[in-house]
Amino acid sequence: MKWILGSANFGLSYGIANGKKLSRAQVFDILQTAQSQRVWGIDTAQAYGDAETVIGEYFKEQSKRFRIITKLSSKVYQDSKEVEKEITDSLRAMNIDSIDVLLLHSYETYRQSGKVILPVLQALWKEKVIGRYGLSVYHPEEAIEAAGDFKEALTIEFPINLFDRRFLKGCLLERLNSEGTFLLARSVFLQGLFFMKGPALQGDLRKVKKKVEAIAELAEKANLRPEWLPLTFVATQPWVDGVVIGVDSADHLRVNLQALTKENLARYREIEDQLADLEVEDEAILLPYRWER
Repeated sequence: MKWILGSANFGLSYGIANGKKLSRAQVFDILQTAQSQRVWGIDTAQAYGDAETVIGEYFKEQSKRFRIITKLSSKVYQDSKEVEKEITDSLRAMNIDSIDVLLLHSYETYRQSGKVILPVLQALWKEKVIGRYGLSVYHPEEAIEAAGDFKEALTIEFPINLFDRRFLKGCLLERLNSEGTFLLARSVFLQGLFFMKGPALQGDLRKVKKKVEAIAELAEKANLRPEWLPLTFVATQPWVDGVVIGVDSADHLRVNLQALTKENLARYREIEDQLADLEVEDEAILLPYRWER
């Protein structure tokens, strides 16, 4: 399994549970730990405040770097030069000369500007400035439509977690995998929702209070840390190539990376069949952009 370090909180206050922006020192500590633990890459974006710049400052001091996944901004692009400039800005900010995976940050950007963006990405892929390209999606139908246009080197980043099983329906991931699509799972912790205490749940999120409590109870029953349950659920899904995880500290990262030890996997298997009841179909719960803030 390829572990990928989420970086939204490197440049923004991020997450519903304890949303905060990390200091430069905290970020460097996390990145050093990630390198020592052989984390595969970093998932970032221009939309994450100064996250790319902070990552670039770290790379200045290192002889080796992580693989980089970054994203074009969610907006309408008028011409190819605008796309090229944004990619150049990301390369410059991170002090790198190539991007391993470049994604459109939203399906809406693909719908509105795909005809402008795709030729640029295809050209940069041929020049090996980009290793793979694709888009970040919220809905299965968005992935299906994109797969018809992105003919080579397609990457799809999609949400999947204990509540959200939409992408597991109908053999979608298996089909995309068979076509050579690189599949990256995100929203594993649903922005920390799984670890919130009952009184902190507001609006529609109050509907899942019992399910959130059940996650903690199942983890305790299996003698697993609460974060290992959602991590292992996603990381053991067939066809998933990489899992994006966000952390608040280097110690938090070390703990998360212990989820798939042989002993912890055995404990997880003991309660795996009880996880089906955690599924949620209400998109007001599954999609953070619909939460009341």
